[in-house]
Amino acid sequence: MGKYNFVFFLEDFFEFNKIIFEEIGKRENVRSILGFVPKNRFLRILFKLQHSKTTNKYFSLPFKSLWYNTYFKNNFADQRKPIVFIFNARLMEYDYMREYVVWLRKKYPRCKLVVNYWDIVATWKEDASPDAIRGLFDMLISYDRDDAKKYNMYYHPTVYAETKISKPNNTPETDVFFVGAAKNRMKNILETYDILEGAGLNCYFYVMDAKPPYNQERRGIHYVDKDVWLSYEKCIQFVQHSKCVLEIIQQGARGETLRVWEAITYGKMLLTNNAFIRESRFYDPDYVSIISENKEIDTQRIKDYVCKPNPFKDQITPENLLRYIEENL
Repeated sequence: MGKYNFVFFLEDFFEFNKIIFEEIGKRENVRSILGFVPKNRFLRILFKLQHSKTTNKYFSLPFKSLWYNTYFKNNFADQRKPIVFIFNARLMEYDYMREYVVWLRKKYPRCKLVVNYWDIVATWKEDASPDAIRGLFDMLISYDRDDAKKYNMYYHPTVYAETKISKPNNTPETDVFFVGAAKNRMKNILETYDILEGAGLNCYFYVMDAKPPYNQERRGIHYVDKDVWLSYEKCIQFVQHSKCVLEIIQQGARGETLRVWEAITYGKMLLTNNAFIRESRFYDPDYVSIISENKEIDTQRIKDYVCKPNPFKDQITPENLLRYIEENL
């Protein structure tokens, strides 16, 4: 990773962004920018008012370009290297961020611009779709193989880094842990839970935004509203105290999710309904159990599983993404 300086632009809404990219952001040629809010209290209030997602949803407030110089400070030690700006694709849903990309191209003519899709394209607004923003970027990357092929993007799996969190005494020990929004998979979530609990496994499911008739009461399911997120620190504490991490993918998705990386990083078993995991270079049958199409689960494997280091742990770090970008730009 010697040819370029790198800048990650990340959404501050997602706590895991700070955790995953914190260490690599300390490198001499890497910066991780989590949101763009100024430190000064008055400027922070003004910034939030002008960049309000609610207001800008209906009409774009003017003069946001006045803030562009504050988003990123070019303090790299080696100023001779071109800069690679890597954007979370979700940021492209906002017109001022698309305009900022254009502004960066003018300010840094030698720079390279990369956008990274960490969710399936179907979940993005049309303004942030690959075909809508392709002309702004030198490289479009997707974590999903099918999306990468369909939209002519590069493929690279989601990256991950271990979280340094001590285990608190009040986190319960469980056999299977699941966290996620209901989306279009709530029927599968309920069916999977019933099979696991019926086999005598102790489960904890944290499910957001489940709608009737699927928000059915279960002893081990905790339902919350759409915007009531489990803190990522608490999420990792549950992972650390579980034998198995459950992944229920959205309809149409095939790529690896955060659940895969959590299982790999912390030596847990991964229980997944993603049959395409067998095609992944991160697949190891010693650590993965696949739910069959007719919902069969080898619950005994979960009961017998002993947590152990996963050899893929060092292959999913942010450094690998930067290396991939440098090799393909």
